[in-house]
Amino acid sequence: MKIRDYRADDADALVAVFQSAVLEGSAPHYTPEQRAAWAARISQGSVLHDRLKDQTCLVASDDNGTLGFVALQANGHLDMLFVRPDQRRNGTADALHDALLSRAAADGHAGLSVYASHLARRFLARRGWQYVRTETVNLHGVTLEHHYMTLQPGHPA
Repeated sequence: MKIRDYRADDADALVAVFQSAVLEGSAPHYTPEQRAAWAARISQGSVLHDRLKDQTCLVASDDNGTLGFVALQANGHLDMLFVRPDQRRNGTADALHDALLSRAAADGHAGLSVYASHLARRFLARRGWQYVRTETVNLHGVTLEHHYMTLQPGHPA
């Protein structure tokens, strides 16, 4: 597996990762309606590129294609961390997370935050992120929960 910086020509492949992670990977945690509303937020490469172009975004890939990606906003907010469903529990998300933490530390971030899904909440909690609160959001008329979490500098995650 190789982790590298995002390029504009990655956008379509990252949409495919996002869509499969949301529609398939999150199935045990969200209803079909919730997953469809969430997936509808990003269905085109141009939309995702507009979102990622000013962020620190890292892409994991191997000889078979794109495995996942992670994106951090300039203010230290973890915007996205998604891997293909077949990459769960094999180290791809761990590698992306760790690479992003290294980059965030090098960039001088004093702390990080995230609005995590149910699945990401457990993943991040195991890596030292602290749960702050649960919020309900409305996406295209469908409500779902996400969890606000933080990671403080110097944490050995």
